[in-house]
Amino acid sequence: MAKKNDQAKEYIWGKRKRKKWVIIIIVAVVAIIGILSYVIFGLNLNKDTKATPGTISNSQQALTRRALDGVYVPHDQANHHPVAVMIENLVSSRPPSGLSKANLVYEALAEGGITRFMALYSGEMVTIPEIGPVRSARSYYLDWALEFGALYVHVGGSPQSFTDIKKYDVFDLNQFYNAQYFWRDSERPAPHNLYTSGELLAYALRDNEAAETGDYTSWQFKDEAKLSERPAGEKNIIIDFSSFNYKVEYKYDREKNDYLRYQAGEIHKDKDESEIRAKNVVVQKVKTYLIDQERLGMETMAEGEALIFRDGQVIEGRWEKKSREERTFFYDQGGDEIEFNAGVTWIEIVPTDRDIVYD
Repeated sequence: MAKKNDQAKEYIWGKRKRKKWVIIIIVAVVAIIGILSYVIFGLNLNKDTKATPGTISNSQQALTRRALDGVYVPHDQANHHPVAVMIENLVSSRPPSGLSKANLVYEALAEGGITRFMALYSGEMVTIPEIGPVRSARSYYLDWALEFGALYVHVGGSPQSFTDIKKYDVFDLNQFYNAQYFWRDSERPAPHNLYTSGELLAYALRDNEAAETGDYTSWQFKDEAKLSERPAGEKNIIIDFSSFNYKVEYKYDREKNDYLRYQAGEIHKDKDESEIRAKNVVVQKVKTYLIDQERLGMETMAEGEALIFRDGQVIEGRWEKKSREERTFFYDQGGDEIEFNAGVTWIEIVPTDRDIVYD
């Protein structure tokens, strides 16, 4: 009996011993797998993964530059179908909404010395709660919108613009026929109270069966200058479109390496108090003429002088647009295409007789 008990104890002890070694081996294997996983996948887990204009970290190797503004974003966000919205700038319509969130903005004279904006959006557009006031179309803005195949968003327009929208098959969203994508703000007088939102414009793209991605040639983008390479002292740009109410200034911010926009002597802000800033400011001189007694025309498919401001410095160059659908490209005096800083660009379209003051 004692022998059987001893054999039983020895069996149980051996079993426990084997079990102990099995557990040790399992723990060791798990530890090795954990270490390998950390080495292969986890080295960058604690690094900042935010996409920052002009920079890319080791954890962001899968990112690519967004076609519209050159900002690094995940690959599937790099080329959303762009939307171009006409935004009013009449004094009584200020402040605007959503203008500071645009990726690219064109400003040009409409009539009577008043300027108007065409703001292009891509990427995070759906997060913008309000964009406007939305205003009417002009024919030369169509030529810029066609560069991107953008959904062109407006309310009404000049007779020439209506003709050109049909003639050139513009991807059009006129509030006259698409009221479901807009609303009127009862706290503002008409016609300066029409608004839309990023979400509604996303619905408009979906409902009109827009392609998911844009079909246009991107500009070239570069990493921005390091702080030590940026010029010290005040660097200002003054653009006198007409009267004081439409006087535009940009003041260079060396630390942020961007340009703070002023209008009528005050910092230009959205209704939500967001400051309007640009990484690049381009002054494009375009031959301007009268179509009729009221409305302007511009020679958009041509070439001419341009001033390109970036990194606190100015490049004296030229612009060229070969066809209605082709992008406007900017070149330095040596003929090389301009590389822009990643981020917001403002294109200031001015008549050829305007003098631009800058430091």
